[in-house]
Amino acid sequence: MKKFFDFLERILKYTLVVLLTAMTIVVVIGIFARYILLISIPWTEEIARYLMIWTGFVGFGVAYRKKELISVKVFIDILPANLFKLALFISDILCSIFLIVAVIYGIKLCLINMNQLSPASRIPVSIIYAAIPLGCTLYLFFVAESISSFLKTKKG
Repeated sequence: MKKFFDFLERILKYTLVVLLTAMTIVVVIGIFARYILLISIPWTEEIARYLMIWTGFVGFGVAYRKKELISVKVFIDILPANLFKLALFISDILCSIFLIVAVIYGIKLCLINMNQLSPASRIPVSIIYAAIPLGCTLYLFFVAESISSFLKTKKG
């Protein structure tokens, strides 16, 4: 299983590079058009925003796996090692519940907005909203990996 999650993380990192590169290019085009050509291209701001949303939802699963998410260190530092691991386990369980709910409602949101187009770029809004269930599903995979490793250490 570890090889699968390592492979998934590597694919997601490459995806993040592509998303961030595309966002940078779109922003540079918008800046160049506005300040050099003295014209405004309305879709650049919108596409950059959508790429940022996708980057966030794809990236937070990877950040979780690498333990780089923001946390409240004050609580972590005062707990003994056993309670610390238990607190992380409980946190993972609660996080899983939230992510499952987010996936369900994210799918509903995509289906509701299937026929709606974005104002400037005219792309289906459901493509933008698809970042929610996809990102939360990816995050859920990594949380499941964490829960699994906790349960394996408890058995051993």
